[in-house]
Amino acid sequence: MADLKEKVAVVTGAARYRGIGRAIALRLARDGADVVVSARGGGNVPDHELEMGWQGTASLVGEIEGMGRRALAIECDVTDRAQVADLIDGTLKAFGRLDIVVNNAGVPSGAGATPVVSMDDEEWLHTVDVNLNGVYHVSKAGARAMIDAGNGGAIVNLSSTAGRVGMANYGAYSATKFAVIGLTQQMAVELAPSGIRVNCICPGSTDTDMMDGTFRRVAGLVGTEFERIKKGVRRQVPLGRQGDVSEQAAAVAFLASDDASYITGQTLNVDGGLRMD
Repeated sequence: MADLKEKVAVVTGAARYRGIGRAIALRLARDGADVVVSARGGGNVPDHELEMGWQGTASLVGEIEGMGRRALAIECDVTDRAQVADLIDGTLKAFGRLDIVVNNAGVPSGAGATPVVSMDDEEWLHTVDVNLNGVYHVSKAGARAMIDAGNGGAIVNLSSTAGRVGMANYGAYSATKFAVIGLTQQMAVELAPSGIRVNCICPGSTDTDMMDGTFRRVAGLVGTEFERIKKGVRRQVPLGRQGDVSEQAAAVAFLASDDASYITGQTLNVDGGLRMD
């Protein structure tokens, strides 16, 4: 367990119950951090969340506070610079500091069934805006706050194994996730003199609603059953299974902690051994 006591973290894209963002926020809180969770308002809510009465980031705040940590939910569309500014300013106003930024917000962009040549241009631009520009906006605003405070800090970005190698029919998703790795490396060099580390993880197939959506799109494209696609992916992974969201969260917590104090500009695959580059 990393020691994040007296640290304050911001986690974007944290509304979904089965999502990686929620798992990251809970792990950071478990390790001692106070956590600001954010997500864009609106959007489709999975049926299982409606049935259980899950209220997105509001429910997540309750979970974190139940662990004895302070928490705050701030609605934020990461493509909107004004809302991003409010997210960082709101964090500083509530908790007086910012030590960790986790860029988890992202959209799948029809991943698994959208070839570039037939992709809708607006969907392409929207994906770039969320998956790349959103990371830029939040990292920029967060880094400025950290520089002003003079205490260093850590930024952890989420890319994907689809950002390691080009994948057919992944629309804009693969391209934006490649770009996140490049942005991570550039910011790591630029922010190192300020004691701010910037790293990245590439989740492989992880048991989330978002991943299930990709499986369903692939199944529809090739004309087979959802479970058959899911089992096929598991067979390709050396460890023989999908990842759990808690395993992605553990990698983020490590990179955000002082245990990773000499690590910056790196991208870690968390994929059960699927890729070894």
